[in-house]
Amino acid sequence: MKSTVLLFFLFSTLIHVTSCRVQHSPPELIKLSATADYVDQGLTLTGYQFGSEPTVIFGVGGGALPAPIRSNDETTIQVTVPRVAPGPTQVRVQTQEGTSDPLPFTVQQPAPIITAITPANGLQGQLITVTGDYLNQLKRVRFDRIDAVVQDSSAKKITFLVPATAPRGPQPLAIETIGGEVVNRFIVAGTPQITSISPLNTKPGAELVIQGKNLTDGVVSVNGLTTDKTLTTVKDTEIRTIIPATATSGRVTVQVFETLIATSTDTVKIFQPPFITHLVAQDGIAGDKLLIDGRNMSQLTSVSIGSVPATFRILSDVQIEAVVPALPASAQVSVTASGIGGSTTATDPFFFYLPPSDLVLTPARQLRGKTLTISGKNLYRITAVSISGISVPITSRNEGIDLLVGIPTTAVSGSVTVTSRAGTASVPLVIVQKAVVSDVVPLAARPGERVVLRGDFLKDAQIFFTGAAAAAVDGGKNEDTERWVTVSADAQTGPLRVINSTTETTTTAAFTVLRLISSVDFTPKSGKVGDDLVLTGQNIVTVQEVRFSNGTSAAAKFVVEGSTIRVTVPVGAITGQICLTNAAGTTCTSASFTITR
Repeated sequence: MKSTVLLFFLFSTLIHVTSCRVQHSPPELIKLSATADYVDQGLTLTGYQFGSEPTVIFGVGGGALPAPIRSNDETTIQVTVPRVAPGPTQVRVQTQEGTSDPLPFTVQQPAPIITAITPANGLQGQLITVTGDYLNQLKRVRFDRIDAVVQDSSAKKITFLVPATAPRGPQPLAIETIGGEVVNRFIVAGTPQITSISPLNTKPGAELVIQGKNLTDGVVSVNGLTTDKTLTTVKDTEIRTIIPATATSGRVTVQVFETLIATSTDTVKIFQPPFITHLVAQDGIAGDKLLIDGRNMSQLTSVSIGSVPATFRILSDVQIEAVVPALPASAQVSVTASGIGGSTTATDPFFFYLPPSDLVLTPARQLRGKTLTISGKNLYRITAVSISGISVPITSRNEGIDLLVGIPTTAVSGSVTVTSRAGTASVPLVIVQKAVVSDVVPLAARPGERVVLRGDFLKDAQIFFTGAAAAAVDGGKNEDTERWVTVSADAQTGPLRVINSTTETTTTAAFTVLRLISSVDFTPKSGKVGDDLVLTGQNIVTVQEVRFSNGTSAAAKFVVEGSTIRVTVPVGAITGQICLTNAAGTTCTSASFTITR
């Protein structure tokens, strides 16, 4: 029994000790799948007590780095060799229980890999950036045999300067690391750039100027055709060359060391001399679009019509469309087109004309059914004439000078309008008709006084007062709607006759001619208040008022008796002249009437 108890005790103790060793022992690293390999390559570690979260350390001291773990369990760990310094090193496994004994391992550096060189060319002193991988552990950067000054370096990027003594042109660029060397082509030259070419329109044999930078060693081509190097001067910012005889339109390129190529954004156009074969129209006005046929027209830079520049557009190499400009005068003019290749003038005539203007009618007043001559300026290519809105045919014409038309029988006063494609001009015409008198002011007046007639068609009409032997004298205004005349000396009361070039008309209202009473005599020569006396004289029957005492007495009573008047001497009358008043004014007797008591 005691033996059984002792065995149980010993077995329990053994289990307890064994259990404690598994839980509290550090990891044991037994084997590595390789004793040397490149960074970033996979490596398998074998051992014991690796736990669930081990750490694998490459190196010692400050240069030690943890390795990325790909997978792990208690006895195996797969890692990626970290980017530690190449050469012999140590590998350890760490867990919470401790650190394993190290195993030796040699880290190898891969050859450098270059993915980009920026820029791929540059001048001395240019900062160059090389990107790629495994660029650390750098030993040397050189242009052929000339070392470059490195500004900065890492595993994925190196920056350095193109050496000041590096020869111009293609050079081998070598990147050397502990892992090896890689060589790429680098051109020691600036990238050529074309900023301008001139002229853009030119002809074979003309000089072409190229502006830009980094043009040294450049070879020029025009639309793929290389220019003659013996006729070319090259500077870093300018190249001057001659357009080859067989060159065609296209872009200009400058090629430096074969691979550095600059291409112009503009196209140089090369043209032959233009030639006008035909004008589609032989006359025109300002604003017309004139089609011009010819050849080599696509290079035109200017068109002039009558020495005045005209806007134009190129329709094809054999036709352009020009807008006829405003010229100062109507005339036959030349049409000229110019381009880089030269100038050409049309042999076809071209007539330019302005709108009609400054119209003059002969006569300016005319009767219906009569002819009318229209003269003025620019009476070219007249297409229509109208009189007071009625279209009339052109009977005859002197081109540019005058037109002859007939006045319709229904025409009234209004505008005569003349039209061409260039424009329209108008001038007033009076169609003379029977005179119309609507008003006479005043309807009574003395000979020599002014009378106003209003109505229509009164201009130049003859106006006769009743009884007058001759037409009345003009009074200062002679218009169709208003005439001024003076009363004729021999005029008598009655209607007025108005005669114009058509016919005669008579006023409906009678005009009264006013004359002063004259040659007055009276009998008896004396008398007392209340007596009657008889007065005679010219126009005596037109009397309106009679006063005694030199016209100062009260108005006397009177009656008209045939060609005389009988007057009663008023109260208060004294000796003096007798004064008689009518519409023409007041007249006093030459003798005095004597008052008796």
